Amino acid sequence: MATASKRLTRKQLREPDWFQDHLEQAVEFFNTHKPLCIAAVAGVIILLGALWAFQQFKASQNAAASQEFTKAFTLYESQKYNEAIPAFEKVQTYRWSRYAVLAHIYLANSYLATRQFDKALTSAERSVIATKPETLYRQIALLTQGEIEEQLKKCKEAVGHFAEAEKISAALQSRATLGKARCAEQLGDSKTAIQSYKDFLKDNPGSPLAIKVAELEAKSPAQPAAK
Repeated sequence: MATASKRLTRKQLREPDWFQDHLEQAVEFFNTHKPLCIAAVAGVIILLGALWAFQQFKASQNAAASQEFTKAFTLYESQKYNEAIPAFEKVQTYRWSRYAVLAHIYLANSYLATRQFDKALTSAERSVIATKPETLYRQIALLTQGEIEEQLKKCKEAVGHFAEAEKISAALQSRATLGKARCAEQLGDSKTAIQSYKDFLKDNPGSPLAIKVAELEAKSPAQPAAK
């Protein structure tokens, strides 16, 4: 059974509409604080314009950096490291581009290939700072730094960087583990070296490094039997 619709009283009809009431209040506020409102609107417009301009700037930087990185990478792949170095340095000038981070890493490896170890280490340190934590790029940067330090006979520092790279769940964990094992062995830390080599062998069971583990274990002092 249909119910009769509720009819509005004359008093209710004379009451101001909610929308109209709030609109009038807004207009009154604007008229009272007109300079402040205009300044606020202008500020929002300027902010939005600045954000748009920055996004356009970043897009432009990425496009230019992409072209320069392709040239530099082609030289690197062709093992023309001396020519690749200034090419990657040019990519670095595009600071807001994602390719600048990659340039740090490849520049470090180019210096390493040309045996410019001090410059290689500086570039590697910059690449670690420039990369995001827990990413493949950070792992590559840490590995590069560790391998340079290993060649500079700074194995104590290298072990720490290899260990950091090993903690990142990315494609180069085994390489980091192997680096840690090598440096621990050079430092005379047989326990860490043996364990790291064993960890490496878990992912690489056919590796001839199993012989090295056996040799290190034979040289290590026998552990007392557990009671």
